[in-house]
Amino acid sequence: MNLINDFCLTVGILKGVQVLVVDNDRDSRDLYAFLLKDLGANVITAGSVKEALEILSSFTPNILVCEIRFLGESIYTLLNTLSAIEADNGNHIPIIVTSTSTTGTHDQIPDVEFEEYLLKPLDLDKFVSIIRNQVQSDVMEKFFAELLVLH
Repeated sequence: MNLINDFCLTVGILKGVQVLVVDNDRDSRDLYAFLLKDLGANVITAGSVKEALEILSSFTPNILVCEIRFLGESIYTLLNTLSAIEADNGNHIPIIVTSTSTTGTHDQIPDVEFEEYLLKPLDLDKFVSIIRNQVQSDVMEKFFAELLVLH
C-alpha cells in the first residue's frame, strides 16, 4: 500500500505555512509534524488543549489540525481562543478536524465551523492537498480583499 504519492513529495509545497497540530496521540502528532515540516511548513505541536492555548499566546497559525476528542478537556476552549485571534487580526484560520470516530462527528461539535473532517488513519496525500488548498484559498481571499481596498 502506498502511503503517499508523488504529490506529497513536492519539495517546499508548504513553504512558510504556519501549522498548529493539536492531537493527544503522540504517533499522529509526530507523523503530521514530520510530513508537514518535510514539505516546508513551520509546524508546532501540542498534546492537549491546555498546551495549544499556551502556544497560541505567541504563535498564530495559518491553519489548525486538531483531534476532536480530549479526555477531560473541551475543544471549545481552543476554538473560542482561535475565534478571538481571528477577530483581532482579521484573518480566518481554517480548521481540519481529525478523529477515529466514524459516527456522530457533526453532532459532537454542532457549533464549530471547520473546513474538513478527516477520519484516522489519514490519507496523507489528501491531508497535504487539503492544507495546501485551504492556505492557497486564504491567500487568494486576502489578495482580492487588498485589491478591492486599493481600487
